[in-house]
Amino acid sequence: MAAGGFDGHGDIPAPTSIAAHRTNPEFDGWIWAVTEVDPAILDDKAERVNITLPRRVRARLDARARAAGETRSGYIAKLAIEARPQR
Repeated sequence: MAAGGFDGHGDIPAPTSIAAHRTNPEFDGWIWAVTEVDPAILDDKAERVNITLPRRVRARLDARARAAGETRSGYIAKLAIEARPQR
């Protein structure tokens, strides 16, 4: 992964075996598990999308993006990444 990290949370480390981690004193006493990860959530390839918004909403969005020094797309992406997860 490129420097700068994954959604601003640091780089994704290279894959390492659990056996290698178990012998690392930094992880002494840790519990290990394996999980599946959907590769799509790690994909940074840009994809064009079309959305429909009322003009007043688009105008507010564009004004806020300009004020933040972002493009409309960049601003929407930043909002989505920084949004609190739904519970």
